[in-house]
Amino acid sequence: MKRLLYTLLSMLVLTSCNRQEDNGPKIIINGTWEKIEIVSPLEGTRLLKDQIGYTETYIFLNGGTFLKFNSKTGATLWGSYKFEEPSEIQVKEIRSIIKLHFDLSDLRSIASQFEDVNDEFCWTCPSLGSFVYGWGPTERLFLYRDNSLVNPGPCCFKDLPIYKYIEQK
Repeated sequence: MKRLLYTLLSMLVLTSCNRQEDNGPKIIINGTWEKIEIVSPLEGTRLLKDQIGYTETYIFLNGGTFLKFNSKTGATLWGSYKFEEPSEIQVKEIRSIIKLHFDLSDLRSIASQFEDVNDEFCWTCPSLGSFVYGWGPTERLFLYRDNSLVNPGPCCFKDLPIYKYIEQK
């Protein structure tokens, strides 16, 4: 009888474990991500955190919501996010694509702040679709296998902001 009970308990424990869930993007993304670097591939330059001159963070919360704060504009935006699978070509480097949907009323209420920071916010890149930097309601972030989070949208790939997870103490 004990043997049968142990066998059933073992099977229950083994079937309830899902290793893919534990390492999935939902587990990894929750928390605070801070801009640590801006790379300009066309110019071959990069700015490190101390050289950027402002802070920008994403805070991903349980339930598929997020906050984005930029100290240069003083703007705090919020919205929801969903995960998308990378293409077959991207899958070796990219773990997941996070599609952010900003609250439109939030964007409208702070749109006047963006007019003063033209160097930070750019018009939509036609080949990429609408991003919040181009006055649209969405952004796409790439979560790479090295756990860096990259926003390919700003300024049609002129500058690539790179974010890293901040450990909570």
